[in-house]
Amino acid sequence: MLGIHMNHTNNDERMDRLPAELATKPFRFYFRRDPKTFGLGVGALFFTNLLDTLTPLAMGLAIDMIRAKNLDGLARSIAAYCALMVGVAFFRYSWRIYFGHFHQAVANDLRNRIFVKLTTLGPSFYQKNPIGKLMSLITNDVNSFRMAIGPGTLVLLDAAFLTLMILPVMLTISVDWTWKTMILLPFVPFLMQRMEKLVHERYRIAQDKLADVSAQSQEIISGIRVIKSYAQESNKRAAFNQISRSYEHAQNRVSNVDSGFEPLMDFAVAAGGAVLLWVCSSDVVRGSITLGEFFMFYQYINKMIWPMSAIGIGLSMVQQGRASFDRVHEVLRTETDIPDEGNVNLTGFESLEIRGLTYQYPAGHAPVLHDIHVTVRAGETIGIVGPVGAGKSTLMQLICRLYPVESGKILVNGHSLETIRLASLRQTVSFVTQDAFLFSDTIAQNVALGLDEFPGAEAVRDVTRAVNIDQEIETLPERFDAYLGERGVNLSGGQKQRLTIARALIRKAPVIILDDSLSAVDGNTEKAIVGALRDALSSRESRRQTTFLVSHRLATLKHADRIVVLSEGRVEAIGPHEHVLSLSPTYRRLHQLQSEEKLSAGFAAAVPEAEAE
Repeated sequence: MLGIHMNHTNNDERMDRLPAELATKPFRFYFRRDPKTFGLGVGALFFTNLLDTLTPLAMGLAIDMIRAKNLDGLARSIAAYCALMVGVAFFRYSWRIYFGHFHQAVANDLRNRIFVKLTTLGPSFYQKNPIGKLMSLITNDVNSFRMAIGPGTLVLLDAAFLTLMILPVMLTISVDWTWKTMILLPFVPFLMQRMEKLVHERYRIAQDKLADVSAQSQEIISGIRVIKSYAQESNKRAAFNQISRSYEHAQNRVSNVDSGFEPLMDFAVAAGGAVLLWVCSSDVVRGSITLGEFFMFYQYINKMIWPMSAIGIGLSMVQQGRASFDRVHEVLRTETDIPDEGNVNLTGFESLEIRGLTYQYPAGHAPVLHDIHVTVRAGETIGIVGPVGAGKSTLMQLICRLYPVESGKILVNGHSLETIRLASLRQTVSFVTQDAFLFSDTIAQNVALGLDEFPGAEAVRDVTRAVNIDQEIETLPERFDAYLGERGVNLSGGQKQRLTIARALIRKAPVIILDDSLSAVDGNTEKAIVGALRDALSSRESRRQTTFLVSHRLATLKHADRIVVLSEGRVEAIGPHEHVLSLSPTYRRLHQLQSEEKLSAGFAAAVPEAEAE
């Protein structure tokens, strides 16, 4: 039984633009985005620290009650201490819950913003940015920012609250003791400022190195078969080890600075404890300070170790998070070269007109298409043929607006391509590329990928029957519910191509583009599939299906209404088979070569039969 789950959201429209505040002040943006959860977390943290600050007072009073042999006072002090600890536990649990929800929501939002942004960017962006780098953004950099805005902000607030609460109590006990024990603290901010700058710079470099490791790993894993075929395991291992060592060195440089935060804070505060024992114990001996007060003060000095350490830890995490957000920001602020600014919604397909189209890739040195003029009407089957590098795939990609086109050069139903909403255009055209991409999912889900709702088991079988793969699927243990490996690794090239064609057919889009998408099947299978496709398309109620067939095999294109012959990016001839055969040298040459190949194949098949006789 076929099963599929369709999940769609309309949140993409409000996440594909970068808010100004997020770009310049990301921390404030997220604090204001969810003030309730963040505020409850801060409130719970405040009361945790307030009650925790009072616990040494209760303990000090208990010590004085013991010296005074006041058992009732001792009981009250112990009860107060226990009540304070219960309150600390409750509020500590609360801030962990609220802060956890807050920073996980931030990470989820930022991940989705990156993902949505990536879906709006054109192929030219991905040609310049390796997949490993982009994966590192979504995983490592987002997590680093999450740690900064969550635990990093938390420990800084924790340090601020404790400092503001503890210092007044220490001053109340003894001003003299306080300044003597805290004398080293004013020097700490100057050292911290220098260390923060170094952490920020070095962590940014480390994250760039991590992106290199991710990119290299992804490339090696994807190309492992080629690596093994050419016995390049040792060379690739050496290259990967070099990049990995570079990342290790960059991380060590971060650690060299980062590791100094906590020892610096600990030393400043621990020195205060030594001063207390050496200088201030005489006040206890003289009786001007009680033993309980001395104990309270010593406890507060120990408690000040964490705020001072937390400042270093928190600032380090914030600097690392800012460095990571800088990398994320670079992607979020990237402008797509195919902006979706059109307002025209296509209700069908009537015509495609290409007027004097010339196109050169952004990084190219010369145009790949020159002065192309083609007009296509609804219901036509158009063949596209030409040698490698003639511009066939580029032309198809431009029709789908995968690359920017000069305004007025391509018109659909009389509308310039830039004025048509991208979603409307992509719903009108089903584009099947030569590189068949399948997801790690069931066969049924892969076929029904482009639909909002599952069309039913029979519809899936119909389209797989049309591309001559239904019988092969039936031989699998779970048939249409069989799971495919990554990119359909457990299928042959021809099987993958036929499934992607079935995926296009089931959408029933007005226009289908088959861009050399049967290159992995033999000629006879391709002929049978094209015939079945022609029958399936002609049997539809509208009978106005428009098909573009890009192929090197002329037998596939022979029955097209018109054939466009491209050579060196120019249209050499347009017309039916016999017409272009008489006009196009390129088409004649291909026809002759394929005729000779056919004769050779026929002769090779006949020789064994003759020998057998």
